[in-house]
Amino acid sequence: MGQRIIVSDSQESVHFMLYKRAENQLIVFADETTPRYIISVCFVDYDTVAVGDRFGNISIVSYLFIWLYIVHCLTLYLPL
Repeated sequence: MGQRIIVSDSQESVHFMLYKRAENQLIVFADETTPRYIISVCFVDYDTVAVGDRFGNISIVSYLFIWLYIVHCLTLYLPL
């Protein structure tokens, strides 16, 4: 689906990555902070994945929500 790569592992949850061909690099542009023991990942749409962990839980992870959470945290802790 496009140029996005979804990477997950058994302890760190989900990472959204891009591949830059000119630099031959993988760039992480969003990653989930909640540790999950991921065993299955499936695209829901371009911005969202469904993940299953080894305890039988199913979660929906979207990089848009990750960015909204980061912006929300920054507005709480940065003086205006």
